[in-house]
Amino acid sequence: MIVKELELTNIRSHAHSLIKFPLGRTLLEGDIGSGKSSVLMGIEFALFGLGSGSGSSVLSLGKDSGEVRMAFEVDGSEYQVTRRLQRKAGKVQQIDGELKTPSETLLLSPSELKERVLETLEFNEAPDPKAQSWIYRYAVYTPQEEMKSILALVPEQRLQILRRAFRVEDYKIAVTNADEAVRSIRGEAQKQDGIATGMEELRSQVQRLQVDEQKHRAELTKLEDMETAQEEQVRRLKVEREDLQKREVSLQNTKAETEYYERLGTDAAKDANELGDEITGLNGSLRELEAALARADVERPSSVNTLSELKRREKTLEAKAKKLIELKAATEAKLLDYESIMKNGVCPVCDRAAEAHDFEGKRARKDAEKNHLAEELASLDGEAEALKVKIEQGESYKEAVKEAAHQRMERSKLKAEIEKKEQSKRKFEKRAAFAKNTLQRLGKQLGELSGLAKEKETTDKKLTGAEESLRTTRDKLARTRGLLESVQKRQTEIAIEIVAKEEAFNKSKRLREREIWLEDYFVPTVRVIEKSVLATINQEFDSLFKRWFGMLVSGPDKEVSVDEDFTPVVTQGGYEQDVRYLSGGERTSVALAYRLALNVLSQRASIGMKSNLLILDEPTDGFSREQLGMVREVLDDVGCPQVIVVSHDKELESFADQIFRVEKSGSESAVRVP
Repeated sequence: MIVKELELTNIRSHAHSLIKFPLGRTLLEGDIGSGKSSVLMGIEFALFGLGSGSGSSVLSLGKDSGEVRMAFEVDGSEYQVTRRLQRKAGKVQQIDGELKTPSETLLLSPSELKERVLETLEFNEAPDPKAQSWIYRYAVYTPQEEMKSILALVPEQRLQILRRAFRVEDYKIAVTNADEAVRSIRGEAQKQDGIATGMEELRSQVQRLQVDEQKHRAELTKLEDMETAQEEQVRRLKVEREDLQKREVSLQNTKAETEYYERLGTDAAKDANELGDEITGLNGSLRELEAALARADVERPSSVNTLSELKRREKTLEAKAKKLIELKAATEAKLLDYESIMKNGVCPVCDRAAEAHDFEGKRARKDAEKNHLAEELASLDGEAEALKVKIEQGESYKEAVKEAAHQRMERSKLKAEIEKKEQSKRKFEKRAAFAKNTLQRLGKQLGELSGLAKEKETTDKKLTGAEESLRTTRDKLARTRGLLESVQKRQTEIAIEIVAKEEAFNKSKRLREREIWLEDYFVPTVRVIEKSVLATINQEFDSLFKRWFGMLVSGPDKEVSVDEDFTPVVTQGGYEQDVRYLSGGERTSVALAYRLALNVLSQRASIGMKSNLLILDEPTDGFSREQLGMVREVLDDVGCPQVIVVSHDKELESFADQIFRVEKSGSESAVRVP
């Protein structure tokens, strides 16, 4: 990653600062408190957000919003990230920002923005918006006070941080996970052992149940044979009883048939007598109707026109009269218009002046036309009255003809009804005669019914006893089958339990093998690998640390190294010396050499770390003039394409490729090129 441009708006003491960073060594110099570190903080905020910090520590006091925009380059492609802060209800919060890639511009939430930046930089870290980027802090930029705090940590804490910086913590995570897996596997294996307990007892139960099953099967066969014999006896007795029932039903039918024919003969004779009375009454009504028809005398009207023709003529006269009335009304309306013109001298339609004598002839003609129409209407009224009389005569004739036709139809109906009732009477007379003859035949069969009852009673007793024996046998069969099914079901259940216990036993065996492999082989191997990797890193770290410390501190009397926990060890004259008791320049030299070694190895350890960027914050605190001159040689040896140094020491200007001066006027900081 190469930083191209940084723009700060309302960020701490920077109201607005725009910095374009070139390659090479850039020095940000200024007095203490001028706003130099705010520039470094702006770079980290642009990439990763607030982390565990607060927005109020970043946004300028009294401002409601702020923004950091940074352009940077990764693998030859340019990107631009913009992060924004906003004060809401007294609290400062991050709001949505932007990421401009070579192909698109994305509006993203703070957490989404951090996730996309980590992907772009290929930093293998969790995208938690509240977490710091450890790779960035150790491979690119570590604040000077944090570097000194790392040197002061107890060895275990320092080693834990360096594991993360060198990407070696994965080995410890693997061991931790393996230990957790062993505990989980051991617990699951114990659980499976508990499930597998009692398998032999279940197998013994199966053997006992198999003996019971054989006993129940033998009893079942015996009862099934008995059931078959009893079913045959019951079937034979039912057939015998059915034959008796059929004979009984036949005789009972004879009795019922006798009663039926007695009722039939009585009812038929009664119906025949009633029909005779009805026929006599109907013949009297027929004679009266014949007399009425003989008296009827209907004469047709003299008019040659039919009734429908008269009605059509009536409608024609009505239509003609309606038309004449409309013409007469129009003529009268026109006469009124002429009289108005003659009286007023103005046309009522167009309001133009008109002469009365011009309309006298028109009025006379319209008056004659009106009289003619009145005469025609009078003539039509007379014709209509005459036509009305003819229609009334036609209607009367029509009603008379209709009445005569109705009487003739009634006469036909009476004759048909009389014939129908005479036929019914003859049918009932035949039915009464048939019933009498049948009753004589049925009387002989009724004598056999009394002897049949005793024979049927004996057969019913035998059938009842046979059915009771069959029910008893079937009850025993049901109980035996239930016992057999229960035994078989229990055998199935036990078989399922045995299979489950065998599976649990085998699973426990496999789990124990995994436990042994993890505990006895995997964990020790990972620890050996971790120790080997750390030893390799430690050796290279020690070499770089010694070389750069030796360049910064001249003289053979002081030597430095790192122990296996990466604790810096300073010796003088063969005696170990506490870092805290070194001079200020020597402590700074230890911290800078340690930090540069950490930067270089962290970049190598991170697969996605293609930084090419190194940021140093006040790296020469306490250096002598001679040591300041050696910083150039150290940075040349590091060989980083882009180095940004923040310092208030003007002596560093000698080895800087470009210098940015950070000045503060009042409460606002500004960046300028001298």
